[in-house]
Order: sequence, then structure tokens, then C-alpha cells
Amino acid sequence: MKAGQSPANGNQSYRAELEEKRTGILRTLGAKFDIRAAMGRVAEDDQAQISHEEFISLQRNSLDYLQLRLVDEALSRLDAGDFGICQSCSDPIAAKRLRALPWARYCIDCQNTVAEDLDQEWRSARPRVAVTA
Repeated sequence: MKAGQSPANGNQSYRAELEEKRTGILRTLGAKFDIRAAMGRVAEDDQAQISHEEFISLQRNSLDYLQLRLVDEALSRLDAGDFGICQSCSDPIAAKRLRALPWARYCIDCQNTVAEDLDQEWRSARPRVAVTA
């Protein structure tokens, strides 16, 4: 929060930023679907390229929906009065972190722990490929 700024004003600036981000994500998602609908029928030779582009688009949409969920959760925390509180340790999230990522759920220390846990889980879940010479 900026010096001289009351918590209520700080929350309003976070709310405005979160709502702007939400609007931008929804606009982007709508544009992607409009482009796909406008394409109509496509030559058979172009089908592989289009299938690949659809795969990429679906991956991006998945990331957009994840970010939209994070933004909506942050807006809910603002409404509930627990915005800026780490969901793991209940300590305040640093203002610098909230300015960078107003949808942050965790303080830096807890985020690092969560990331390490997810990384370790991913490594143990991925199949091992034996390399033979």
C-alpha cells in the first residue's frame, strides 16, 4: 500500500485492478471463440495446422480460465475482508507482492513451499523412461 493511503483506499485500488484484469481475460476469451467461429469450413490440407492451433488455443484458454478463477477468488477475499492474508500461514502478504500479483493467495515463503511441493509431486508422478545404449 502506498504511504499515506488508508487500507480502504488500497483495497479499492486492488479491486479496480482485479476487475480490470477480469474484464481483459473475459474479452480475450470471447475474441478467441469468435475467431474460431468465423473460420467456417477449411481445406483438408490445412486441417493438421488448424488442429495444432486449436490445441495451443485450448492450452491458453486453460491458463486464462485459471487466472480468471484466481482473480475471482481475490475479489471474493476482498468482499469477505480477508484480502492480503496468506491462505496458508495467515500472515499478511507483502504489499509489494500484492501490487505485482493482486490475486496472490500466499506470502512469498508459503508460495515457495507450495511450488516445491507441486514440483516434487510432478516429478514423482511423471513416468520414467529407461534409456538403453
